[in-house]
Amino acid sequence: MALMTTQQAADRIGVSLRHVQRLVAGGDLVAIGLDRIDAESVAQWMAQRGGRRLRAWEEPTAWAAVALLEGEPAPWLGQAQRSRLRSALAGTDAVELVSRSRNRAEIHHFHAHPRALGHLARDVVESGAMRGVGGLTEATDRLDGYVARSELRQLAQRYRLGSDPAGNATLRATGMAPDVIAELAEGRRHVLAGLDLAGSTDARERAAGRRIVDRALGVLRG
Repeated sequence: MALMTTQQAADRIGVSLRHVQRLVAGGDLVAIGLDRIDAESVAQWMAQRGGRRLRAWEEPTAWAAVALLEGEPAPWLGQAQRSRLRSALAGTDAVELVSRSRNRAEIHHFHAHPRALGHLARDVVESGAMRGVGGLTEATDRLDGYVARSELRQLAQRYRLGSDPAGNATLRATGMAPDVIAELAEGRRHVLAGLDLAGSTDARERAAGRRIVDRALGVLRG
């Protein structure tokens, strides 16, 4: 596990020490001891923002952005909100969208026993990020999926998941209805998978995700 000091983490992100401490308290960064931060958690935090310090949309708006890019109506927003969001999407790019939509779920990384991954997969909604979209090779030894926020702790206990920023199981806890997520995950434009990949610390996955999202934005613009 690569570590950095709290000051190094602050310098890397471009924020104050107090801000880093708030990120640790909020679970965005992983602290190891009194003055050490897990470097992978810093990389993941930055990947979600693409180097831009942009305000994230609220969870319903973030999910509506995914829906609109898939050509779905997003009925949980009012007509005026959908119209404003569509205009905002037409003027954004993939990197900005990844940052703006990050509040669609809280990301938790775990280590799961390889034999537990298959069972755990039945309890999550996979976005398709690990299924070889965007020209990537299918990742059969990793799991990336969405779960109800209220069920995260229970799943972690049931499958004896250990918190690990570089783990093989990524669970994205959200308040959006699972059936809505499942429908969006099956969308032909792979927007949800693209957003998940575009927030990866792996350069190939990140590039593939941005390409997927850029294509969807192009379709929306017409």
